[in-house]
Amino acid sequence: MTKKSILIILIALTLHPVLFSQSLSPSPAVIGKWLKNWMISDPVILNESSGETDLNSHIDGFDTDFLTTIGGEEHVMVKKANQANHASNTPGWKMYHSSDSIINLEKVVGLKNHSLAYAYTEVISDKVKVVQLSFGSDDGIAIWLNGIKVWDRAEDRGVVPDIDLVVVALKKGLNTVLMKIENKSKEWGFCARFLPFQQSDLSNILSITTDANGRASLISSYTLPALQQLVASTDIEIFAQDGKLIQKENRSTEIEGPIKLDLSRFRSYAANLDILLRNGQHVKTKLNFSAGKKENYSLFSNASSAYRIALTRDASASESWAAKELQHWLKEISGVELPIQEIGQPYTGPQIVLGYTPPIKDIFGNPIPNDLDESFHYINFGPDIYIYGGKTRGTMYGVMSFLENEMGCRWYTPSASIIPKKKVFEFSSLDHSEKPGVRVRNDFYFEAFNPTWAARNRINGTNTFGKSREQIGETENYWGVHTFNFFVPVTEFSTSHPEYFSLLNGKREFHDVQLCLSNPDVLNIITDRIKKQMRENPDNLIYDVSQNDCYRPCQCGNCQAIVKHEGSESGLIIWFVNQVAEAVEKEFPDKFIGTLAYQYTRTPPKYIHPRKNVVVRLCSIECCFSHDFKSCEQNKSFLSDLKNWSTLAPHLYIWDYVVNFSNYIMPFPNFKVLQSNIQTLRDNHSIGIMEQAAYQGRGGEFAELRAYLISKLLWNPECNTDNVITDFMYGYYGRSGRFIRQYFDLLHKQVVAGTHIHLGLSSDDPIFTDDFVAASVKLFEEAARVADNTEILSRVEVASLPILYLKCKRTPGLAKFDGTYQKFCSITKREGIIYYSEDGENTRLRFHKEVEAAK
Repeated sequence: MTKKSILIILIALTLHPVLFSQSLSPSPAVIGKWLKNWMISDPVILNESSGETDLNSHIDGFDTDFLTTIGGEEHVMVKKANQANHASNTPGWKMYHSSDSIINLEKVVGLKNHSLAYAYTEVISDKVKVVQLSFGSDDGIAIWLNGIKVWDRAEDRGVVPDIDLVVVALKKGLNTVLMKIENKSKEWGFCARFLPFQQSDLSNILSITTDANGRASLISSYTLPALQQLVASTDIEIFAQDGKLIQKENRSTEIEGPIKLDLSRFRSYAANLDILLRNGQHVKTKLNFSAGKKENYSLFSNASSAYRIALTRDASASESWAAKELQHWLKEISGVELPIQEIGQPYTGPQIVLGYTPPIKDIFGNPIPNDLDESFHYINFGPDIYIYGGKTRGTMYGVMSFLENEMGCRWYTPSASIIPKKKVFEFSSLDHSEKPGVRVRNDFYFEAFNPTWAARNRINGTNTFGKSREQIGETENYWGVHTFNFFVPVTEFSTSHPEYFSLLNGKREFHDVQLCLSNPDVLNIITDRIKKQMRENPDNLIYDVSQNDCYRPCQCGNCQAIVKHEGSESGLIIWFVNQVAEAVEKEFPDKFIGTLAYQYTRTPPKYIHPRKNVVVRLCSIECCFSHDFKSCEQNKSFLSDLKNWSTLAPHLYIWDYVVNFSNYIMPFPNFKVLQSNIQTLRDNHSIGIMEQAAYQGRGGEFAELRAYLISKLLWNPECNTDNVITDFMYGYYGRSGRFIRQYFDLLHKQVVAGTHIHLGLSSDDPIFTDDFVAASVKLFEEAARVADNTEILSRVEVASLPILYLKCKRTPGLAKFDGTYQKFCSITKREGIIYYSEDGENTRLRFHKEVEAAK
């Protein structure tokens, strides 16, 4: 052979990398490997449409089966590339092997507009296997696996690998794959492979639809043969909106079909599906749907309404208040004032009934809730709307939720709300219920102390000395903290009874010390004095007996013997508090004694357990707050203590921290951890969570937003935090919210894997750069420029204080020179902001002194 001939062959191979042969060997079904061996048919030319081509429909004639002479599309028999050529109306075939993942049909069979071609291959599976068939095509495509159509979609597009995925079941042994690819114009091709299957990939295999008559049916996006090939059976549980199981069935032969329900009225349901696949795997999913006769009702229209607000004769104070709230806000929204009447008064029109009434049991089958049950339900029966829950706070929370969810009301701060105007409110089905994620919810921001705001936003927790905060619906108050010195003051006993205090280095000490808890007199004094507190302030839920806010526990032999046995100082605390709790239990059976697991007492004891009427208040003060409890190495020990306390203590209460106590006003990017941390605390059986924040006054960094978001998270730890933040940004800051949200996102982008933020974050931390400060200043300038009005501008300026403060701390001379410091002083003076840190006046005076002395 001449060199010239060899060169010609090499060029030909280079230009035509596709190899053709006349036989097809089955390939192993290898996950992730592209299918490259195919039998490709000659193109079938289809009639060009006389009108404009519908990009979302197949070419006319695509649905025709062109393989009837060789078994048809469902039973195609392609053994050799030339066997099908004998029939004039059947396309011929050729064997094709590609070195590329994408099969370029233009190169294989030529570019033919308004045409289709078939591709056939065989794969072998070593067992029954559920996989994803992943593919892309140019243009539309239909697919058969083992003769069953598993996909059919018309699209005008280019080939994108893995753009489409369908879950299929490969049988053990030989499996056939037939693809039918159309070409509307220009390029033409396809690609395919098998990918691993995850249960989430089948979360939408079944769905529930409701027809015009209100009948619900279980349907699938898969063809019936494909569904039967994949699914062996499905267990269905149908629940009413209140969680009551109303129907249970198993479907195997006919998985799709109607769901038998009471259609007399329109209601919401939840369906739990347990799908058994052919390979033995289970896929579980939950579907929400509505069914039943649907009628539209009008609560108000054009400042007119036929409704009244009806209260039960024994309505609680919070239910009566909620009725006035509902009346007031509906008038603000619609312009019409609904009358409030006792439910026994004659009335022929529709009504909003507040509080549990006997018809609720007769109509809905729901029993009367406990007075302290904070869960609620609002639902309609015909035009009548029922809002009910526990009498203490449940019904009230239901009313506020109705106004939020159905009317769009927001109470962002005590002085800032969004109350939309509506001409009409129509409904056909109202069926909504909620329950608290955390029993005691203590949002410890100054903004959250307003009792009306707290009631509207479902905050029920307080922390005080003396009486609890007066609030509609009452509160679950935790009385006191760091109370050793309150009960056994150094000033009262140091001279007469030095043995009551810590023994350190052989000497009784009195400054920043704890008590000698093994001394029986100390136990008697605290027991007597806490009983007195409980009698004088009976409205609290938990009464504190806990260490002072310092270290230096007693080192006497008796105290340390208990510590040594328990392996932790907390063992001594629990031993002592258990005795107090036992002493008060008979007189106060529904109250708790609380204590701290804080700093040197944070690690749980080895053996002793808190009594059933003891609450352990665990504190997270040492943690990193730029990363959540679960993901940060620096939080590993706290997470371990949390889990151990949760198994040890019958009642766990959390004292968490959400601000920089050293610099209230400085940027503190911890928003991304709030939800995860609250979920972790909830999941470890916390009955209460206190989020300690800037509690002494206004002006903390994003204080209004944090207070609002925390209220939402404590009630519902699963809420969409990004939606809440965005809603607040645009609701509270108006048009300026766009730029403040950009600043918010910029701030949190400064946090990376190696960033660790604690409660003493300083202005010289690496996350704060000159570029960050400069970019932030520009964003707030833009926010101020587009402010809707002077009130919004004031809010924007308060939001900008952290950047002004940071600039003053980092470059005080420049801040004084360019007006930043003067602007900061003007805003804080106007707004009455005096707490720059928990330390109060000392920090404020020191800050101003440092800036004013700078050159």
